[in-house]
Amino acid sequence: MINRFRRLLIQVGKVLPFVVCFLVVINCAETVFALATNDFLMYDGIVIPNTRISFFIGHYFEYNLQMLVVLVIISIAIETCIYNKMACAYLGVNLIEKSYFDFEMDLWPIYIICMVNIIISTFLIYKGTKNVLK
Repeated sequence: MINRFRRLLIQVGKVLPFVVCFLVVINCAETVFALATNDFLMYDGIVIPNTRISFFIGHYFEYNLQMLVVLVIISIAIETCIYNKMACAYLGVNLIEKSYFDFEMDLWPIYIICMVNIIISTFLIYKGTKNVLK
């Protein structure tokens, strides 16, 4: 029983960074869709895209520095693949990016940032899940 639980925790640790990358993909795709359909909200005096799914996920899951530290510790402790560590590094860069671009911008830079994030996250998800399922 204990050995099965340990194996389950190892599998969760191998998959968790890719799940967080998938959440980044959902957020970016939803942001692009909201920009394309001109669906905006006024929040605290700032105009933001109306991302309903991301707001719903945000009520239950917070992606922050503490979560990233836990992901990095788990990926190092269970000696995961290189794509797992790359996903953790990308999530760290994504957190820095979120804090750096915390102001109103034109639409085109937002489109470019979201598309780059979608491409990188999708690549990491693909390679990581391919490696985990192997």
